[in-house]
Amino acid sequence: MSSGNINDHNPSKKAYQNTFIKKANSFTTDIDSEEDIRKGKLKKTFVNIAGYLIEKSKWHVDIAYVESVSNMQILIT
Repeated sequence: MSSGNINDHNPSKKAYQNTFIKKANSFTTDIDSEEDIRKGKLKKTFVNIAGYLIEKSKWHVDIAYVESVSNMQILIT
């Protein structure tokens, strides 16, 4: 999964450019977003790439979740 350049009518005019998957930059669309998004009450977060890597061997299955996200606030306590 990766994020495209979605116009959600948020006041932020920053255009998103995916640095990992260049083909995702060609996908642009408008969506009918909710009022809190339109008023800028929520911060945008973009997914560069996210998904599961599943590898099956003779005796077991390895599953790993990988994600690269931009503009994400991390809370460490």
